[in-house]
Amino acid sequence: MFTTHQRYPWIVTIASALLFLAVALLGTPVGNWIETSAGLPVNSGILIQQLLLVIVSAVLVSLFGGWRAAGFFKPIRWNALLYTLPPLVGPVFLLCVSGFAASNPLQIGMLVIFTLMIGFAEEALCRGMMLQAFLPRGAMQAALFSSLVFGSMHLIQVFYGMPISTALLYVVYASLLGFGFAAPFIRGGGAIWPVIIAHGLFDLLGKLGHGWGAQAQPTASFEAVVRLALAVLVGIYGFWLLKRKSGAPAAVPAGADAGA
Repeated sequence: MFTTHQRYPWIVTIASALLFLAVALLGTPVGNWIETSAGLPVNSGILIQQLLLVIVSAVLVSLFGGWRAAGFFKPIRWNALLYTLPPLVGPVFLLCVSGFAASNPLQIGMLVIFTLMIGFAEEALCRGMMLQAFLPRGAMQAALFSSLVFGSMHLIQVFYGMPISTALLYVVYASLLGFGFAAPFIRGGGAIWPVIIAHGLFDLLGKLGHGWGAQAQPTASFEAVVRLALAVLVGIYGFWLLKRKSGAPAAVPAGADAGA
């Protein structure tokens, strides 16, 4: 494995993000072709695309820092689980307001698999590798910079037909949420599984209310405003969490001794 990501964090993280997005764009037609050719259930192509992104993230984590530094083998503290709960309040509220759009048991099962793969791919890459790249500069900067890269990656929405103005708002939305997930990862001691599960649940709750799609969008302007406001609250929560003086120790940079 390499430590280049910590010597040149911006270069490695941006290059990794571009590779991730390129595979996402190529994976869409590839997944759709396999789904059609093999006669697979509807939306199987999206699962295939996401599987490719899981592989890309796994390769990048293996190359830069490794699985242990990314937090896959760190003990999960009880407070690390609690830290991930507040960001989930928003999607639970919105699901109660909008109601369930998904009802087919097969499609719901596929949604569960899909969103867990999203959580793994994005958290492994953005928190497990990118955040670790910036961590020697400090926890706050690491959370901020990695979240900005994470949010900017959502400009890919433009290629799926989203207007650029809406996509820019979505970048802000995703950056705030990314910060809200980075803070529990850091304050929880660097164990990544809690944020992977929380991220997956966050997306699952949203898609249960809107159904499938590369990116399910709000069906009403009111909901869009509420979602953005909730994202701001999640970002504020992340800032508060990182500024706290007490609680679980912060994640340590890759290669550092957690017991030192």
